[in-house]
Amino acid sequence: MTKAGVNVTLLEAGVLERASGLTVRIGGLTVARIHRPLGTRTNDVRMTGDPASILYEDVAPGGLTNHWSCAVPRFSHDDFRDARRAGEEHTWPVDYDDLAPWYDWVEPYLKIAGTTIDYPELPAGKVTRVTSLGPAWSEIAEAARRDGQALLPVPYVYGAETTLTRSGTVFNSYVRMIKPAMRSGHLTVRHGAQVLQLEWSGARKRVEAVLVRDAQTGTIDRVPCRAVVVAAGTVNTAKILLQSTSSDFPQGLGNTHGVLGRYLHDHPIGKVEFELASPMPFQPAACFTRQALAKTTPLYAAACLQWSGVNMLWRSITKGHPGRLTHCGFNVFGTMAPALANFVALDTTRTSSDGMPGLILNMHHPPEAATTLVAARDNVASLFDRAKLRPQIREWFIDPVGGAVHFAGSCRMHASPKFGMLDKWSRLHAVPNVVVADSSAFTTGPEKNPVLTAMALAARGTQRLVDDMKSGTL
Repeated sequence: MTKAGVNVTLLEAGVLERASGLTVRIGGLTVARIHRPLGTRTNDVRMTGDPASILYEDVAPGGLTNHWSCAVPRFSHDDFRDARRAGEEHTWPVDYDDLAPWYDWVEPYLKIAGTTIDYPELPAGKVTRVTSLGPAWSEIAEAARRDGQALLPVPYVYGAETTLTRSGTVFNSYVRMIKPAMRSGHLTVRHGAQVLQLEWSGARKRVEAVLVRDAQTGTIDRVPCRAVVVAAGTVNTAKILLQSTSSDFPQGLGNTHGVLGRYLHDHPIGKVEFELASPMPFQPAACFTRQALAKTTPLYAAACLQWSGVNMLWRSITKGHPGRLTHCGFNVFGTMAPALANFVALDTTRTSSDGMPGLILNMHHPPEAATTLVAARDNVASLFDRAKLRPQIREWFIDPVGGAVHFAGSCRMHASPKFGMLDKWSRLHAVPNVVVADSSAFTTGPEKNPVLTAMALAARGTQRLVDDMKSGTL
């Protein structure tokens, strides 16, 4: 928006002093990192679903990108087809072809290391450095291919770069994108600005202002606006809109059909470590994609992303085979069908730090999710076994709800307001000057890290917003 000459005020809930850290990478390996621990939100949240649910949060400039692993797979044609075959309720109002130009637009900012080969389950991105897994993986990759599955290097942000970054990760959204944008002269950042409500004008049929609480003084300010882009994360975006009530929208801004906060979904995640008969490389990290659509139940699939890192490098050196280890670990990212019964809601029985109602988080992983994770784990074991690596499982566990830090869907896109809050341009159906630009917009959650797709949707939606503002249609 700033590149288009639009003046933007960014209301950042975190205070500037918390935007601290240091990350040093050499050739894509993190060799030093200073960052705060990832915190959980508990004081104002009541878990009414799975009592073991976790809500991670970091109220600081850059938010959860202070802790992000930086994997950036694209969603694929098959991910949107998978949603369509699950029925109208889960059909996205956009397709891969709608997002492809915006993936292309976003990716150069991220300096991605990855493959240039397209796979049905994972399209190639616009990479800065081309990487490959090398001959040690060839037999396993061929076995996977015969099964209709792909094996490729995980696409990583700054994945082959040597860089020093004054943040807790190599890519922090505040350090890498917000601070450079401030040089345009079109961006003002207000830190410690907790958004309470969007102020709706029934007469003008639009949001005219944002009510903001200063985190340090507690004073409340009214910030007039022409349009609003909400990007507070899946939980807090829903909270802000639910708090934005009026006579036109008593259940929350734009909530004409009671779906605001509903269809919350997550990435069920398992973690497995194998002991192998021969050492295998771990840099670049390998990714076993999901199975082909024909082999899976609609909206249930999993991908396996290999562990890597400097600690593993030092360990491999002490073992006498640098860059290779006989133990090989994976995060197994699964999926779940979004359901109306999983939701974020306001809790009027308690008060949050901003003086507004607390939160209810009602979330369960369906039993199919765990079954899918186990099947993906066993599939990798089978592929290793076929390559005569004789895998033995050293460790296996499934994280609780929220463990992946990938909640999505509380303000989802859909062609119909009956099933979603947003249209295909990420705008509230009932409020034309409000865009939602985070993973709360996801209609479904494929087995992929959500950040790249959230960025692509944000770029697409805000460009349309800018065009309409400049043409006078908004």
